[in-house]
Formats: sequence, C-alpha cells, structure tokens
Amino acid sequence: MFYEPQPTRYDLNFHLFGFPVRIHPFFWLLTVFLGASLGGPALVLWVLAVTFSILVHELGHAFAWRFFGIPTHIVLYSFGGLTIAPRGYNLRWFENAFVSFAGPGAGFVVYGIFSLISPDLFSVNGKNFLTFILYINLYWGIFNLLPVYPLDGGQIVREIATHFSPRYGLVYTMNISLVTAIMVIGAAISQKEFFIALLFVWMAISNYQLLNQIRPR
Repeated sequence: MFYEPQPTRYDLNFHLFGFPVRIHPFFWLLTVFLGASLGGPALVLWVLAVTFSILVHELGHAFAWRFFGIPTHIVLYSFGGLTIAPRGYNLRWFENAFVSFAGPGAGFVVYGIFSLISPDLFSVNGKNFLTFILYINLYWGIFNLLPVYPLDGGQIVREIATHFSPRYGLVYTMNISLVTAIMVIGAAISQKEFFIALLFVWMAISNYQLLNQIRPR
C-alpha cells in the first residue's frame, strides 16, 4: 500500500550512518500542511522536529535490517517514511516483527532521552521544539503500532498471525486491521481530526480490497 515514489529533480539526497536517504519534495509539503496553523518560527521548528523524528523512526528500521545483514535505503515522502530492503531476503517471523517494532522503538528511546531535559533550560522556541519532539516520538509511535495494515503494528500482527495460522493468518490480520481502522475513523471524526480520518479511510478501503482478494472461497 505504501510504495516508493519515483525520483524527482527536486529530491534531497544524502547518506546517514551509511544509509542512502532521499527526501521527496512532497514530504516538505505535507509537513508544512500539518503544521500550517503554527506559523512563523514555530512552523520551522515543527518541520525540523518532524524531519528529525521520522528519520529516527526509519533509522530504527534500517539498523534492524542491518543487524540481519540486509542493506536498505530510506525515503521520506508524502506518507511519512519508508525503509526499503531489496527483494529476496527472507527473515523469520519474529525477526520481521522485530524490524517492524524497531522504528517506533527508536522513537520511544528518543522520547525517553528528551523527556529528561527540563523545558526551563530553553527559550520559547526551544520549549516549542522540545514539545514537538516529545509529541511526535510518543504519539506517532503509538499511532504506528495500531494493528492497522500496513502500519508497523499491522505488520507485526501479520507476522504473528501468519506464523500460527499460515492459511488464515492474513485473513485474520485484514479483519483486525479493518475493524481497528473503522474505530479510528469514528474517533478521528468525533475529534474533528479529518486528515487522520481520511488516512484511515484510505487504509480501510485498501484492507477491504485485499481481504476480498485473499478470502478463502
């Protein structure tokens, strides 16, 4: 469901800890859109905090892949980030689950470190940046662990379900994912979080389509 976007002439390319990183221009557009209500210096700090936090998340996945000897590259784009490994590598189910958890897990480590820093040490802008870092790495990490495919939580559920039930595991995963997505849509609409609602509507539709393809006849 999440696919690597085609390269553009406006991509930002660099290496971080030996991993190739590409930032698609739509990443900047969506990040600014999400923080548009902030304005001024706070918006700049928001963009920096989001970029840093998503890079941390993807590096968590990338280092987990590297632990198993598999090279990867990272792409930040309109839906957040992807850590992409070449085809042909087969890990065991619990190793795949570990790779999926490593992204949110890296964010939780960052949250733990930054939560030890006293906001009183900073100016208003510093406090804003600290708040953004804490919020993104905690709540977006929890968000990513929801059992909705293809979020990290949904991928963990898929690995567990298909291990214990090779025939019906993917069906169970899609059913859990679809029900959870519908619940999140309802909660998001009630809180007037329409972007989140639309994102989960898209995932729910994708899950429903996949479920119809794999459901035993």
